[in-house]
Amino acid sequence: MRTWLILVLITLLVGGGLAFTLYGNGDASYEIALSPIETGPITMTVETLGTIQPLSTVQVGCETTGKIVEILADYDEPVTKNQVICRIDPELVDAQHAQSVAELIRARSSVEDAKIAANEQTANLPVATAQAAGRLEQVRAALLEAEFNWKRVDELYKAGNATEAEWTRIRAQHRRAEAEVTIAEANLKLAENNEKFLPERTAEAVRQAEAAEKLAEARFRTTKAQVDRCVIRSPIDGIVLKRFMDVGATVNATFQTPPLFLIAPGLDRLRVNAKVSESDITHIEVGQKAQFTVEGRQRTQFSGTILHKRNQPDIVQNVVTYTVELEVNNDARRSLLPGMSVNVEIECVHRPDAAKISNIALRFKPPLTPEQRRAAIAAAQWPPQPTDKDGAVPMYCKKAHAWQFEPAAGTWKLVPLWVGITDNIETEVLGGAAPGDQFVKKFIDKSKSGFSFKEALKLASPDNRTL
Repeated sequence: MRTWLILVLITLLVGGGLAFTLYGNGDASYEIALSPIETGPITMTVETLGTIQPLSTVQVGCETTGKIVEILADYDEPVTKNQVICRIDPELVDAQHAQSVAELIRARSSVEDAKIAANEQTANLPVATAQAAGRLEQVRAALLEAEFNWKRVDELYKAGNATEAEWTRIRAQHRRAEAEVTIAEANLKLAENNEKFLPERTAEAVRQAEAAEKLAEARFRTTKAQVDRCVIRSPIDGIVLKRFMDVGATVNATFQTPPLFLIAPGLDRLRVNAKVSESDITHIEVGQKAQFTVEGRQRTQFSGTILHKRNQPDIVQNVVTYTVELEVNNDARRSLLPGMSVNVEIECVHRPDAAKISNIALRFKPPLTPEQRRAAIAAAQWPPQPTDKDGAVPMYCKKAHAWQFEPAAGTWKLVPLWVGITDNIETEVLGGAAPGDQFVKKFIDKSKSGFSFKEALKLASPDNRTL
């Protein structure tokens, strides 16, 4: 260990001596690298992580309670619409359906009985009214006769020609005749009221019977549907992604629908749910192109189009992302499978023929003091902001600057620029310079003496330790 440390120190001292010889000899030379403005395509992209999902999924459940007796579809099997994929034991629902059939028959019989009673009442009420009217006329005639007898006997009694017993008997007959007239009048009024109000009550009874019939019919349809749904059919054409139950399992649909299958329309077209950060979501628009690559036996590249940009954010540990959906076509080998994670590259803006400059040149800082650089930026005059043919400012247009070096005078010149999109390697130049202009991207002044630890390590490497 001690020997190794001694070797390292010797190496550093040797390298330091070589560096001092190179930089301390007073040679006024420099090393410079330039970046020209070129013309060519440039694309601004957003890279993110996405998950492959089917275009849609349908979870097929069970709406009846019973035991699974047969399963006719399994994982990854294609199914067609209305194809039978599962059967449930119909014993319980058959019994319920038979009960609903009996209730429906009874309800229909009650409706018919209520209608017959209504018709019978409609026919009998006028008869009862006529009978009451006839009875009234009859007692009124009896009253007329009793009144005549009463007057005759009363005169005889007053003249002393009739006994008191006879007078009392005739008087009682007269009063009974008056009472019978009053009763007959009341019966006639009752018959008239019955003829007026009883048909309404009978009609209401018919309506109640009809309502009970409709309730029985609804119950009948419910139990019939439960019998039919003991046979589970596929609602769409597609492929079975997942099966949740096995033969012999009991499903209970009392509180919620138990899932049986998860079916997708197919795997020929899929969607990718990409998570885009809040700083990049403003660059994303519906209709933009995207692409990603899947590694496998053959490297396959897929491309798609953005269909939807969701406004609802997903916040996980204070990290905000937004979901962007795009649709892609699967290949013949179906390399894309649901659940895969892929790196998605979304093409935001593409310029097929743009003036562009290296980002290194835009980030370059000349060997000036910070005060000198700030003063140069403050004194710079930017040209008018560029516009397109419609007079609008191009997207992503902003200020920037680059530096040029005058070898004869040894001075630095700041060039104001208007720049646009970037692919993180090069940036579009919208104004301030033309193709062919060159700017400094690297500058090393070799005239400065001194010890550089980084250069010492470089010169001390085995490849540089040669005479």
